[in-house]
Amino acid sequence: MNIMKLAILILLGIGTVVLANGGGYRRGGVEAMGDVAGFEPENTEKVRIVDELLRFECHESFADVEVRYLMKNLTGRAVTVRFGFPVEESYDAGTDPGGSPAMKRPEGREDLLYCENYRIEAAGRAVKARWEPEPKPKRNPDVHEDWDVTRFDNIKGWLVSEVKFAGDEEKPVRISFRSRLPRTETGVSDDGHVEAVVFPYRLSTAAVWGGTIARGRIELVPVDIDPADLRVIKPVNRFRREGAKWVWEFQNLEPTLDDDLSIEVQPEEYSYGRSLGDWDDPTSHVSYRSRAGKWSMSHANYEVRASSTLADDGDISYSPAKVREWEGAWSEGVEGNGAGEWLELTPNVPKPLKAIEIVPGYDKSDDLFAANARPKRVEVLLNGEHRFEAEIEDAKGAQSIRVRGYDKPVKTVRLTFKEVHPGSRFDDLCVSGVRLEVALERKPEITPQR
Repeated sequence: MNIMKLAILILLGIGTVVLANGGGYRRGGVEAMGDVAGFEPENTEKVRIVDELLRFECHESFADVEVRYLMKNLTGRAVTVRFGFPVEESYDAGTDPGGSPAMKRPEGREDLLYCENYRIEAAGRAVKARWEPEPKPKRNPDVHEDWDVTRFDNIKGWLVSEVKFAGDEEKPVRISFRSRLPRTETGVSDDGHVEAVVFPYRLSTAAVWGGTIARGRIELVPVDIDPADLRVIKPVNRFRREGAKWVWEFQNLEPTLDDDLSIEVQPEEYSYGRSLGDWDDPTSHVSYRSRAGKWSMSHANYEVRASSTLADDGDISYSPAKVREWEGAWSEGVEGNGAGEWLELTPNVPKPLKAIEIVPGYDKSDDLFAANARPKRVEVLLNGEHRFEAEIEDAKGAQSIRVRGYDKPVKTVRLTFKEVHPGSRFDDLCVSGVRLEVALERKPEITPQR
């Protein structure tokens, strides 16, 4: 592909979020940003991608990304390729007064929320990745910016690596990382709105490598999300369903902007917090949720017991009933970090479960959250017969554990905490809340907020 054609592709892609296929953008020579020159790949046109397997494992709050290449030196002589993986700046919350930041803006290499734990290997050996920030030129608002400057907007920087190829060598290259998924939330009183969570990935930047992509396969795999929530926005008419995952296979692909991926991991959601009884009774609080035209309700209408409980501290109780109230926290009462302890819930009205919402740790403050142990891996046992495990992210706030493959009315839910995140000051394992989410057959009657 010639440089002019590639430049046209980049021009058309201005404003698109960039999570790239490796290689970086060509600038057509040295482009100065004040006293600093922007990143420029070297010798990528001399190497072809002969096989690519790109896999996204989609979770509620992150995606684990792995791409495996087989690359071939086209020149017949030794060559060193210098290429960069572009890292997107984090999303901002916008200007809505009720908006909450989707994620903090990274300030350095150690906090790249789009490429956490970035790792690159060539022929099974680790390759160094050097962080290069994308220089930002000073802008004159009275002057129309041309594409040569604005096409690098939204790129925070590059993870730059070098790989050596012998003459005609075919070499496997692997890149893996975890990408945080931004959530934009707004709310008024107990009503909330979450925008659809969309994960973008730029396949078009593979155009800087030599020739076409000879063979390729892309897999979108739902892990702890409902497979029905995973939707391909673009490219259109490329993917097919293969069980719960989406798959796109291709040959001799010359990637363009039409091949860039936009994946909806979570649909738009509306929630409505209400009380089914006395508003002062936290156990009567419910949350109605609308997602993709389907309604559900989360509730705390259950009895609860625990394997152990920490003794009261004056007026402060650590009773398992605290997880129904979402005030304070339950804490186990055995020696050690609480691994192996459990909570058991008995719903007063058994129904099939869509999900289990859990608030890990002592959620009252950032300090208490960090000070005490939090669940990391939990085993869920439904009705004593359906067992599965789930990972709990080490973050404040409610998290959903999806229930799949079990449609019976649930009479008992046992949560056994197999592994924990250690506390900075205390060994006590804490949980601040648990709710059960059940499907509704029809839209509920929701009274307006006062």
